[in-house]
Amino acid sequence: MATSPQHPKTIDQLQRELRLKDRLQAQSLVRADAVKEAFRKYMNRCLSAISITKQLPDWKDVDEYLQEKRTSPHVRIMGRRVEELVERDCIDSPYELLYHASLFALRIMTFLRSKTGEKYDISQNHRSIKHNTDLKFDRCVRIMNLLGFLVNQHRETMTERQRKKDRQKKETSWI
Repeated sequence: MATSPQHPKTIDQLQRELRLKDRLQAQSLVRADAVKEAFRKYMNRCLSAISITKQLPDWKDVDEYLQEKRTSPHVRIMGRRVEELVERDCIDSPYELLYHASLFALRIMTFLRSKTGEKYDISQNHRSIKHNTDLKFDRCVRIMNLLGFLVNQHRETMTERQRKKDRQKKETSWI
């Protein structure tokens, strides 16, 4: 899965992008159960062989899609949850990364609003944020950076595993 060059590749880059205090806080965020679970669910559906070459959706597309779902009649009139609608789209379109990235974003947003997650939700300087909408945009950007980082880490892990397998095959074929 190709991620755009702006996604962080190291824990230090992630720490800067998410405005966390230090490296340890970035590491603890990545190790948080809610983050691991959200990414595990994302991986199970999106990191298949078919979607490896696809690029993560832009944060603007994710935000626009989620806003569309929030304002849909299913949520406003029928009282359904946004997460239910996004999950339905994920099931109906299993290879559409926008839906899966949006579901990941929803799960992380829920985590960031929890007691354990609020310490990781560091927004921009309050003077530069004019509206609550700007705060949501900023959060969506940071969540997509987290997803990009996790995808990069997963790709590196898989590449290293493949190298080890290839080395083992070469070593056993010489005997």
